[in-house]
Amino acid sequence: MMQIKHKLILWFSLLVASILFIFSVYVYSTYTSFRQRSIEDRLERKARVTEQLLTLRGSVAGSVITSMPEQVEFVYSPTDSLIYTSQKTNDFVAQKAFRERVRRERLVRFSYESPGHIYPKDGVALTYAGVSPSPDGREYVAVVTAYDQDGYQRQNQLRDLFIVGNIVAIGLVVLLGYFFSRQALKPLNNLIDQINTPAASTQAFRLRADNPQDEVGVLAQAFNNLLTRQERLVDNQRSFIAQASHELRTPLTTIKGWLETSMLYDTDADTLKRGMAQAVTELDKLTALSNGLLQLARIDGVDAQLDRQPLALVEIVLDAADTLGQQRDGQSLSVQLSDGVLEQTTPVTVLGNAYLLKTALLNLLDNAVKYSNGQPVTLHLEMDTEERARIRIEDRGIGLAPGEEDQILLPLVRGSNVASIAGFGIGLTLASRIIALHQGQLYLRPRPGGGTLTEVVLPLQPA
Repeated sequence: MMQIKHKLILWFSLLVASILFIFSVYVYSTYTSFRQRSIEDRLERKARVTEQLLTLRGSVAGSVITSMPEQVEFVYSPTDSLIYTSQKTNDFVAQKAFRERVRRERLVRFSYESPGHIYPKDGVALTYAGVSPSPDGREYVAVVTAYDQDGYQRQNQLRDLFIVGNIVAIGLVVLLGYFFSRQALKPLNNLIDQINTPAASTQAFRLRADNPQDEVGVLAQAFNNLLTRQERLVDNQRSFIAQASHELRTPLTTIKGWLETSMLYDTDADTLKRGMAQAVTELDKLTALSNGLLQLARIDGVDAQLDRQPLALVEIVLDAADTLGQQRDGQSLSVQLSDGVLEQTTPVTVLGNAYLLKTALLNLLDNAVKYSNGQPVTLHLEMDTEERARIRIEDRGIGLAPGEEDQILLPLVRGSNVASIAGFGIGLTLASRIIALHQGQLYLRPRPGGGTLTEVVLPLQPA
């Protein structure tokens, strides 16, 4: 694979070479056109000078001074007879058809191939009335041809100059481009050298950019942030594995203990039933923990292509509250809808999955009830802005330990003050991930007066 510095050299060289080529072609073609116009103008002046050689009787007196290489003049009378030629032999023959064309067009510029010449010769033919015009209106025809040797020589010199100059210029561009690319990529090579050092395998490794403000510095900072997130993810994974192993091992050990005790010591049916009942209780805990872990795994596997449907948020909230009332018979739960929600001209609608959203809210409500010791729980639905809705769950329970608001959202992590209350530390994690999947935010904070205030902010479907 071609390295970036080689691509930079190639692209830069091709760009400069293209510009030089276009410029050279433009200058060369402009000079070629100028040379052609220059020789034609000179030939036209020579042709008109032949009129001064004519006498009143139409004869020729004198000759034209030759100042151009291989210059030859012809003059034809109105009767179409050749009355003057500067040389007896010439490589151009003015045929009758050509002379008639000149008389029609009055001025003809032409070129023709001549043996022994690399480039064509140029010529000009024109007409004039002469000193004494012919009674029938026919005119004299003057033809002048020449070989623009000096012009072609300068044209070739210019072409060679462009070829050599462009080759030298492109060579310099490649050389300078090499040093330029090395200098431009030096900060990036510095980062690569840092990554390839043994220190890169340590946990404290971070990239150091020469200039934190340029693009390479921004890249280094983004890479460092990625390393931080990866380290946090690895730490969370290790913690999750350790917690899961402990949580799974505890009920299994308890079940084994009860079963072994029953096998060794229980001799009557009642005692055996009590032992089996304790084992079943532990199995229920193990099943609940396994189901929670499976739910987390499913949520982590859901991608951005989640099937989202328009959902009436009021119905989702009321359905979750109704389900909690059936599961927690006798628990006081107050559901309140703000005036902002009730005054909406259309139902408050979110895009998402009804089952997942209900699961998240039910977990948050169940968590509030579990740690409230039977005290009332309040559920509020209100408008946060025109584009977002806010769900607030207030309990009067044991509250949160300071600084644990974010920590308890990790899987299998529970608050330091809930050791006496059964649980696995999965409900909040599951709710947090479901809400994040719906582009929402979950906030946990202490409630003034005691308890916990849980807030869920969800974006609304545009009207």
